[in-house]
Amino acid sequence: MRNAVLTGPWEVAGRPVEVPGCWEDTGIAKDAPGPFDYRTTFDVGGLAASDRVWLRFGAVSYACEVFVDGQEVGRHIGMWDAFDVEVTSAVDAGGTHELLVRVEKPASLTAGPDSPAVPGRYPTRETLAGFLPYVWGHVHGGIWQDVEVVVTGPVVFGDVTAWGTPAGEVTIAAEVSGASTVKVTLTDPTGGVVSEVVRRVEHDAVFSIGVDDPQPWSPDDPRLYTVHIAAHTDDGSSDDDDSSDGDDSDEDGSSSDDGGRGRSDERTLRVGLRELAAHGSELRLNGDPLYPRMLLSWGLYPDLLHAAPSRDRVRADLERLRELGFNGVKLCLWFPPTYYFDIADELGLLVWVELPMWLPHPTEHFRTQLPAETDRLVRMARNHPSVILYTLGCELSAVIGDDVLAPLYAHVKGLVRDALVRDNSGSGEAYGGLLTEYADFYDHHLYCELQHFRETLEHFAPGWRDAKPWLFGEFCDLDTFRDLRRLGAVAADRPWWTHGDPAVNPQGARWQYDVQAHEERLRRNGFWDRGAELEAISRQQALLHRKVTLEAVRIRHDTSGYVVTGERDTPISTAGLWDDLGELKVDPAEFRAFNSDLVACVGWDRRRTWRAGGDRPAYGDPWCHEAGAVVRPHLVLAHHGRDSAPVWAEWTVALDGSDPFTSGSHGPGERLRPGTVREVCVAAFEVPDVRTPRQATLRVRAWVGGELTSNTWRFWFFPHSPWAEVGPVVLDDPGGRVADLRALAPAVADTLTTEAVTVATRWTPDLAHAVENGARAILLADEASDSPLPLVPMPFWREAVKVIEPHEAWDDFPHEGWTDLQFAGCAPDLAIDTSDTCGVAGPMRPLLRRIDARTAHLHDYATEIAWGKGRLIVSTLRFEGSRGDQPRGLARNTAASYLLSRFVSFLQMR
Repeated sequence: MRNAVLTGPWEVAGRPVEVPGCWEDTGIAKDAPGPFDYRTTFDVGGLAASDRVWLRFGAVSYACEVFVDGQEVGRHIGMWDAFDVEVTSAVDAGGTHELLVRVEKPASLTAGPDSPAVPGRYPTRETLAGFLPYVWGHVHGGIWQDVEVVVTGPVVFGDVTAWGTPAGEVTIAAEVSGASTVKVTLTDPTGGVVSEVVRRVEHDAVFSIGVDDPQPWSPDDPRLYTVHIAAHTDDGSSDDDDSSDGDDSDEDGSSSDDGGRGRSDERTLRVGLRELAAHGSELRLNGDPLYPRMLLSWGLYPDLLHAAPSRDRVRADLERLRELGFNGVKLCLWFPPTYYFDIADELGLLVWVELPMWLPHPTEHFRTQLPAETDRLVRMARNHPSVILYTLGCELSAVIGDDVLAPLYAHVKGLVRDALVRDNSGSGEAYGGLLTEYADFYDHHLYCELQHFRETLEHFAPGWRDAKPWLFGEFCDLDTFRDLRRLGAVAADRPWWTHGDPAVNPQGARWQYDVQAHEERLRRNGFWDRGAELEAISRQQALLHRKVTLEAVRIRHDTSGYVVTGERDTPISTAGLWDDLGELKVDPAEFRAFNSDLVACVGWDRRRTWRAGGDRPAYGDPWCHEAGAVVRPHLVLAHHGRDSAPVWAEWTVALDGSDPFTSGSHGPGERLRPGTVREVCVAAFEVPDVRTPRQATLRVRAWVGGELTSNTWRFWFFPHSPWAEVGPVVLDDPGGRVADLRALAPAVADTLTTEAVTVATRWTPDLAHAVENGARAILLADEASDSPLPLVPMPFWREAVKVIEPHEAWDDFPHEGWTDLQFAGCAPDLAIDTSDTCGVAGPMRPLLRRIDARTAHLHDYATEIAWGKGRLIVSTLRFEGSRGDQPRGLARNTAASYLLSRFVSFLQMR
């Protein structure tokens, strides 16, 4: 047996093209589906009479017809899987042959997910094209993985699979095309031979081998055994003229040792001795608790367009995941080359394979291809010990029904042995899909505003349902600001997907198609030259959002793992942990503090309030406290590491720039076993008597045996009774949003006057008249306020860069130029549209602004307006909280109450 990679030269449409690669690199339009003809030549060298010749394709996108010297020799449909085409009858020994591969890719959509496709035989949504068309608009076309010429004897292997258990039981199952003598050699992780088995077989065969002193595979210790299986015949076939490179193994792992006459075919596989199981909500690997912490990959490599990065790049990316505290990766709606899995096996990185079914149109072609392509892809993935989870599709609606998912789930379960399988990542109930689930685990995609995350977790928690692992198949994204100036000084120097010319950058399937307009919008709203500032602010906000979200998941007993969105920035989103230049946006040590096997979290006392005749949760502001308050953070350890050992912990609290004013320790405490979430102690302290607002930091270090974790949380302390020195206030609040202001401010009136600042929750003709004639007012704008400025629903934390502008109204309110958790209690879901100021009486001075990270549109959360002779501050900040887990009422909303008092004081001095 021998093989050789066809390195070319190749050409397509009369142009040179790289293989592996894609035709878009040659200048062919990104939305051109083809077909296009790939051409090259090859020879096969000497052949024995019984030799067979094959063309082995790593992957072609999407459909292809293969011709040798003008004779059609095979066809294939499916863009992700490898396939062989036998060409024995079309080639001669020693001759040079012309190879033509006619390729057509999925036909691009034209203006978003629901738009028509360009003309072509295979519209994108009728194929398993995955998510890449929605990321950069289209999908790559062409021969995007290696092509090899392979010469075998008459008997060949079909599917070969191997697996092992921690007890040392190794099983090899092989499809064999005919009678032959099959030799199986098993070697251990050091290369030592464990066993050799030789057997005469007539057809398919199964081999079982026992291993003494087995070395199991795990993320911490990824030991790999090697299986070499060879079929030998007695018909005179020969591999004596082996034309491989001379290495011990080829790139695909097949051995090229000199087997002598009769070696007809061979395969090499690596096996990890591991066992995956679900025990209730807990995942266990080799009997030990396992908590997958994965990063989402969409398979985007912007400089390549196709999804076959170099081996070095794959290794570097996966090692970077380890550096950030992740122990795995989710292949979201794409399927990589085999070497990607090989490297994950070597590094001990867990893999979640999600088959590329998203927004499908289940035509007859789709229904035919789905089971066939699924079978081929799963067979390619299942030999890898790193692959522990499969999902058959993502966020599927009711267009994919029981008639499709039930047999598909059963088939995949029959192929993957102990790996866990789910029909629909995200769940049918959340996306209007099938409510009868075929699933070994629960999976939800909770992209939440921080104030709504805990209630959303409670809503989707398994509760009374069957005990299964509960994972978050994707969640926890936050877009950062993309400073286009870093990608090129002028527009012409920037990547193609930033260009406004549709011939260069056709929209395709992208629903977010705004990057090309960013420069013009940012120049118009005055933020173009503030890119570095916006980038820095947004990266702080992204780190905060992920810290809060992941800690909220880890502190629960019922969660089993998660996938963070996402790996890298893309044309539709900047939620990547590394940017367009491949640079990390976060400090790895900071990220590992809440993304490791062992994580320290904080929990809080629970309170109730009696309201309208019944009990309700009385949420407070855990991060902001007045002087003299007693703060009681409960230190909780989420332990999914290795050691079962007593717990030690120590903590300090210090005002910024000062030594700790309090500290404590705990231990040795109760032994903590892996898989446990448990409170360690209460780090209670009294807030110092601060006269101006101060920031403080709680620092915690904890040990379980030899495993150490550390974490920090910021707090803000405020003077007691900040309203005491505020002058008279008029309250116009018919809905009672801030009714407790009457208990906070010393003098609250009901009648509009120019002598006192009005706090209003509605904009009335009387208020407008009073302000025009010199009154000062703060309008707390919401859907019912009849705001003089239009309001727009939009997220506060997600997809937004909040900019705190210099303004006297902030006074001494504590901030470092960005919205940290001192804003958690007043985060709104409305912003002010200040793009059209018709009808506004005078100029505006913004206080808190919002730059949309995806569109670059500008909105405001608070702005001061010169209105006639008076002054008006309009703000959508929810000073009364009361959304999600925000504090209930102004009196409990410590930071928001203080900020409102500063706004009132500012206007009183105007």
